[in-house]
Formats: sequence, structure tokens, C-alpha cells
Amino acid sequence: MEKREMLKRGFGYVVFSTLVIAIQFVNYLLKSPQLELMDFTGWVFFLTAALSHAALFALLPYLLVYLPLILLTAKEKLASIVHVLLMAFLNVIACLNGMVFSLYKFHLNGFVLDLYFGEGGDEIFNFDTSIYLYACGVVLFFLLLNLFLSWLSGWLYAKRGKAYVLPSVLTLVGLLLVSNLMHAYAAVAQLQSVKKSATHLPYYFPLTANRFMIRMGVVAQEDLVSADFGTKENTTLAYPRQELISDSVPLKNVVLIAIDSWNYLSFTEEVMPNVTAFADKNVRYENHLSSSNGTRGSIFGLFFSASSYYWNDFDVSGVTPVLVDELAKRNYNIQAFPSATLNSPNFAKLLFYKVKGIRHSTEGVSVYDRDCQLTKDFVEYLDQRDTSAHQPFFSFLFYDLAHAIEYPKDKPKRFLPSWDYSDYVNLSNDMDPLPFWNLYRNSVSAVDSLVGVVLRKLEEEHLLDETVIVITGDHGQEFNENHKNYWGHGSNYSPAQIHVPFVYHYPQAQPSIFTYRTTHYDFSPTILHDVLGVKNAPSDYSMGKLLSDTTFRDWHIVGDNLNYAFIVEDDVIIEKKPSGYLEITDARLNPIEGYKINSKELNVAISKLNMFYK
Repeated sequence: MEKREMLKRGFGYVVFSTLVIAIQFVNYLLKSPQLELMDFTGWVFFLTAALSHAALFALLPYLLVYLPLILLTAKEKLASIVHVLLMAFLNVIACLNGMVFSLYKFHLNGFVLDLYFGEGGDEIFNFDTSIYLYACGVVLFFLLLNLFLSWLSGWLYAKRGKAYVLPSVLTLVGLLLVSNLMHAYAAVAQLQSVKKSATHLPYYFPLTANRFMIRMGVVAQEDLVSADFGTKENTTLAYPRQELISDSVPLKNVVLIAIDSWNYLSFTEEVMPNVTAFADKNVRYENHLSSSNGTRGSIFGLFFSASSYYWNDFDVSGVTPVLVDELAKRNYNIQAFPSATLNSPNFAKLLFYKVKGIRHSTEGVSVYDRDCQLTKDFVEYLDQRDTSAHQPFFSFLFYDLAHAIEYPKDKPKRFLPSWDYSDYVNLSNDMDPLPFWNLYRNSVSAVDSLVGVVLRKLEEEHLLDETVIVITGDHGQEFNENHKNYWGHGSNYSPAQIHVPFVYHYPQAQPSIFTYRTTHYDFSPTILHDVLGVKNAPSDYSMGKLLSDTTFRDWHIVGDNLNYAFIVEDDVIIEKKPSGYLEITDARLNPIEGYKINSKELNVAISKLNMFYK
């Protein structure tokens, strides 16, 4: 019975600690430009989310330390002292996190620690004595506050004889449900105040259920695509950073052909005779890196020339790619021919929100059928377009067969031995990847045939002299090249998953092969400069450079706001895990011991990462 009383007194302290942490979370928002966008719904969500999220943090020291100490030793004084010290430490970390978030727009993680403790950190963080005195004051304040709250919880329990454990737990569950359900609705209904305020809570992963909401009729698919985002001024973003200035130039057509999950090693004459023959007559960039290891971040990077670190902010703010905006200003006929739907991820809205009648999907029973159909549809589009209007066109063709790794059973396979289907259950680090790899090569070969149809049609229509053509992959597809049992994509940032082919056709350009690093961020500025006559420096609207710029793209940013990395010299990967842990590996994912991060360079890289925030 005595231990039970001790646990109840400790739980009362948890309740008070929850309130303190929640107040700190609210303070994050009060100091943020997001405050102007808050409405009643946003505040209801944020307060319920802050309280429930704070409770989870406050419960950690109680469950992991206080409770075991009481059960094992029954020494309440010792358990309380440790509990108070841990809670005070948690408050100090929350305070520090608030300052980091205010400065960098992300929460405390391994990058911040390396920024401070790494080489050159003393040059970036050169604090005055008053700052250290302030820090000591903060520590002392939270220590005294927690001592008082611990005493207060014990005093109240002694006076009332109750800790209100059940009501507190039920309240926490209720707050969790309310905040998560509100966020699930906000995610599909595009409620800015809810979605953007959620990013202010550290390591907060609320519920999203877009497909379920659409299926239940809460929001119609067409409403999801055409949601009203309000005015562009109602945002904390600065994209582009400067107004674009352009020369009047003869406008060329643009065709972007993207192959989902394109492994660079499959880009051979044997597997892809059509694309390699085309590449031999044009410009090849042999060291081209995607902006992510998954479709969402890689297509985002191609069109926005920005990291998908900004996905949520751009999504809720209605920001559209500068490239698409400038094409629309020049009256381009903008068309999309996607094999997989553009509604998940919602590229239809994010990329083409301002383009009326953009195509979201392609009919077909199988992936191969859809890839064939989109090819046929593009050919028909070229046949049917009104050439007398002299309207330039931008076409985005997105093939999915290499991603599905699916080959028609009624067609003979060129590469043997080959699996009949992707047998993911039997993948292991020790297996021979050849049958799976050959199935993939057969699939890529089928895509090559379809791309060949597109290229021949453009040539037959005499469009090569007035059309810029880009052929690339959204990201790579790994077949255990690193011998770490990684298969597919979305799991690491090694070259196997982010190195993709990039072929660039510009009328009258000489065939060339370049081996300096280029990235997906270079696509949009190159089109804007070479095709649309934009005179601004790429840094006014882009994280990239012109493809023709040979300067080294160091600290290349890949990934999203939760899990991102910098690819530095020699393809060293400096990755921030979702937990905040910093992992440093070579290009083969082997850990590098004792690697020293230059804090000055890291600070520049983080500034670039945040370049589109006001």
C-alpha cells in the first residue's frame, strides 16, 4: 500500500510537469510567424495536441525511472530527487529546442549538436558571458520550479488524499483522440492553421487518413485537388525569393520523361537500346543525384528545385512550382501523362493546382497496360494538337513499370534466369540477386521500348529541333549493391537509391558526357534559363544550379523534413534520422568513425535548407 501511495504522489507531479511542458510548446507558436495564421480551429487543435504531446514527454521519466525505483527500492526521496532532476533537464531541453526551432525551423537533432561541438563550432557560436549566465539562470529556474511542483503535488495529495489518476488518464486519451482526429480531417481538408501549427511540436507524428476520409465522403477527391489556399501573402514562405525577370525568347517545347525507380546500372545498350542511342546523340550527366530516395521527394525536387523538407509548408500554403507558374504565364499547353495516379502523393494539387484539367491517372488493368496507354495517349496528343496556333507545350510522362517490377507473362523474357514476379518474402542478404535483377531488367527494357516510341514520334513530327527533352529517373532502385540487405528504395541515401541517369536534349547541342555532380534541383533552373529566358540567378528561386555549371554541388540535400541527409564530398552521407540521431557513412553505408563535420560548412548547408523561409 505504501508503494502505491508513493506512485500516486509521483503521478501528481507528472500532471504539473505536463502543464509546464505544454506551456513551453505553446511558446514555440507564440514566437513563430505562424501565429498570424491561427484561427479558432487551429487553437483548439494546437492546445489539445500540445497537452497530450507534453503528457507523453512528462510520462517518460515517471515510467522509466521513478516507477522502477519505487518498486525496486521503495525509497521515495531518492526517486523524487532523480525524477525532479530529469524533469528539470527535460524542461531545459524543451527551452533549448524552442530557440533552435525559432532559428532553424526544425527541432533539436544531431545536426545541431554537430553544429555546436563540431570543427569550427566556436566560430559560429561565440557566446558572450551574459549568455552563459542566462543559461545558468534558465537551469536554476527550472530546477527550482520542479522542486516546487514536486512539493506541491505531495502537499495536495496529503491534503485531498487523491491523485486523480483515472480522470487524468481519461483526459489524456480524450486529448489524443481529439487532436489526432482533427489533424486527420485537417490533412485532407487543407486547414492551414492545423497542419502548420502541428510542425511546432517536436517529434510529433499525428494521424493522417486521406484515403479513408475520401472513401467515407468527408471530402471529395475533386475538392482535395482544388482546395482554396487563400492568398500567397498569407504564408511564412519566401518562394521564390526574388521576382523573376525574363528576356523575350523563342519558346521551345519541353518533354520530361521520368522513369520511376530507375537503377543506374540498367542504363546500358543491352537493356535500353532506345534511350542509350538517344543519349549518345545528346548530353549525358553521369553523376546525377536525385533529391530523395522516394517518389514524393524526388518529383518535388525536380519541379520545385527545393527539398521536400518544404512539402508540408508548400502543401498547405498553396505554393506552386516557379517552373509551372512561368510556363503558364507563357501560355504553354501543360499536360501530364502519369501511369500511377497523381493523387497519392497529391502531385495533381501540389504541382498543377493552377493548371485546369490536368490529367490525374491513366486507365489500364496492369502497370504495363497503363504505361502502354500513356505512351499511346501522348502520341495521339501530338497528332491532335493544333499546330497552327503555335502554342508551345510542356509534357510530363511518368512511367511506373520499373517501380512495379512487373513483366507481362505472355511476353518472352530477354534476361534469364528471371523471377516471374517480385518475391519480396524471400529477399535476404545472402541470396543471389540475379533472378530478381533480371526481372527488373526485363521491366526496364519494356519501358525503353515505350520511350523509344515517344522519341521516334517526336522525330517523325520534326519536333526535335524545337523541343527540349529530359529523360531521368525519379530515384534509384537498390538490389543489395551495398550488401546490407537493402532492396528497393526509400531506405537509405546511398548512390544505389539516389544516383539516376539524366539525359538532356537541347536542339543543336553537341553530344557530350559530363561527370561532375548534378542534381534534380538543377532541372528547373536550367529550363527556366535555357528555354524561358529567365535572367535571375538560380539562387533567387532554387536550391540548384544550371546543368552547365561545373562548380561542385557540395552538401547536397536529400530527403524530407523528418529524415534528411547531406551528401558531401566523396559521397559521404551525413544523415539525420527521425529520432534526431546523426549517422555518418561512406557511399556503401559503412560507418565512418571519427568523422569531423566542419561546423561552418554545416551552418551554410542548414541556411540553404531554410532559404525559402522568411
